[in-house]
Amino acid sequence: MNIIVRAYLIELARKRFNQTVTYQKLSDDCKLGFNMHANPSDRLAIASILDTISRYEHSFERPLLSALVIRASDSREGDGFYTLAQELGFGEAKKLKKERIFEVSQIKKCISFWEDNENYNLFK
Repeated sequence: MNIIVRAYLIELARKRFNQTVTYQKLSDDCKLGFNMHANPSDRLAIASILDTISRYEHSFERPLLSALVIRASDSREGDGFYTLAQELGFGEAKKLKKERIFEVSQIKKCISFWEDNENYNLFK
């Protein structure tokens, strides 16, 4: 698991504003060297990193940190986020994406969980 990306997302959740990040900014800030616009394999690589982190968080019954990562084009999570949610038992991917409730609730849960200093100190 990429601990730098995980730590970045945890700190992002603890901020008071701008608590989401685009895939490219995440790559840039964490010095991953990906180009989301020009290289499809980079998009797959960052998706894999986020998938691993969210599966890890879910295994400890914590919210999916990947909810904080959005596309620059439409400010929505990528399709992989919804596919993962389906695999983890949250519901059908297409329905979750269409309703636009799941991702908002996961963002709020991430913020609430990681703003709690006890959670932060125990699980960061």
